Amino acid sequence: MKIGIDVKANRLYSPQLVGLISTIDPKGKPNVATFAWITSVSSNPEMIAVCLAPKRYTYECIANNKEFVINLPAVDIIDEVWFCGKHSGRDIDKFKETGLTPLDSIKVKPPRIKECAVHLECKLANTFEVGDHIIVIGEVVAKSCDENAIVDGVLDVQKVKPLLHAGGSKFVVARDVVDVK
Repeated sequence: MKIGIDVKANRLYSPQLVGLISTIDPKGKPNVATFAWITSVSSNPEMIAVCLAPKRYTYECIANNKEFVINLPAVDIIDEVWFCGKHSGRDIDKFKETGLTPLDSIKVKPPRIKECAVHLECKLANTFEVGDHIIVIGEVVAKSCDENAIVDGVLDVQKVKPLLHAGGSKFVVARDVVDVK
């Protein structure tokens, strides 16, 4: 029997892949924050959407500098991922506090994160207000990854072990691959 429930939809449509989004503030200081509302929205041109609350410092940085990097973290940096989601870059230097290593990006000013397996460098293409969030659309202008992260054109989740957010403090680690063929 099915029953009605009082649970937010974003907690039911989960888990969702986690990204560490790196930006720079108006003074050039790098920032990093954790997000899970991220999805591809176009393959030609390659575009990614991120849903952000307009009060978030990351949104302020993207709106000001028009660039950001989506970095794919793995389970081995879960503590850093959690920290970056719980603290604001307005108040602290999260790179310094977590020990995450900024790497120069290929085509944008915000840094990539060395400890992450995949990096999608984006230039702001558009924004849309939706309820209490803003959808930020970034055109992917450069991609990079760890040497062995991609096998047969897809992310090797058995090697990378990316994090998925299930809600609150709960995460899922992606490791199994089911090939329908």
